[in-house]
Amino acid sequence: MMVSLMHVNNETGVIQPVAELAEKLCVTPTYLHVDAAQGYGKVPADLMAPIDLISISGHKIGAPKGVGALITRRRGWDKVPLQPIMFGGGQERKLRPGTLAVPLIMGLCEAAKIFTESRETWEREAKAMRERILAALSTTRFHLNGDPEHSVPHILNVSFDELNAEALIVRLKDQVAIATGSACTSASYTASHVLQAMGLDDVVAANGLRLSWFPSQAADFDPLPLAETIASMQPQEG
Repeated sequence: MMVSLMHVNNETGVIQPVAELAEKLCVTPTYLHVDAAQGYGKVPADLMAPIDLISISGHKIGAPKGVGALITRRRGWDKVPLQPIMFGGGQERKLRPGTLAVPLIMGLCEAAKIFTESRETWEREAKAMRERILAALSTTRFHLNGDPEHSVPHILNVSFDELNAEALIVRLKDQVAIATGSACTSASYTASHVLQAMGLDDVVAANGLRLSWFPSQAADFDPLPLAETIASMQPQEG
């Protein structure tokens, strides 16, 4: 058996208790896989727990797109019983065939080193940006979706009162790149299953917007015009 769990939810930024779960599962026959695409490098202490498999995505920490890694951990002398899904040469311990993409691998390696060295700066700047955005949005009426006490600092999920998310995305397209949790370009748009699973009202769940940023790329971003546009679209109270 295997349990697979996100480290950080990609829609809300909420950090899941992967370390706590790892401690409980490591003494059972059940393996734990953690999808750490959003959390790798950003909440490093969690991933030091006895997790059996961790998958990461390079571009989340500045590596080239198209490279990632699957990290496996032995339980004593026992390997995780992985089975290949591609077959061919056995040079990669019979788990995958073909020649590895060395430039992409080196890019991931270098990005991991750089991000590890600069993580404290990244976290400080990401928190500062979060505070600036929330301060600007205080002029609007919105719901913050998720647990702010257990979230990464670079992702926000908000729903604005009496505003349709898709209409808002269209209006803001020249100011900022934002998205809903679901595929809003789909012919059959539905509310975010993540927000629905959190027990949020259907209207709130259907209008959740995800904002995320890499601090160095967003250093010059001013959230005040964004907030002013949103406030102007909301019906006046009373």
